[in-house]
Amino acid sequence: MHHDRDAAIRRGTPDIFMNILTTSGLVARYATDWTGPEGLLTALRIRLGAPNFPGDTMLLEGRVAKLEGGRVELAIRGGNRLGDHVTGTVELRLPV
Repeated sequence: MHHDRDAAIRRGTPDIFMNILTTSGLVARYATDWTGPEGLLTALRIRLGAPNFPGDTMLLEGRVAKLEGGRVELAIRGGNRLGDHVTGTVELRLPV
């Protein structure tokens, strides 16, 4: 259903939808773009919600949930017209 439009439609969705690997990559990129090239992603904990279909716009946002020494935990949310597509946390080691 992620790659075959006809199969997705037969199963009742209007189109293919984004898989967790793509979502994980986008969330990781969002977080490491925030830290800069020296930031190191150490943990990614996400949960998928509403599907993200072709043509949807997903807005990613994050806030610092915890800051200890050189480590930060970001609370992440990515939403589209249907609601939250992804929520979770990302842990990173900050550049020195």
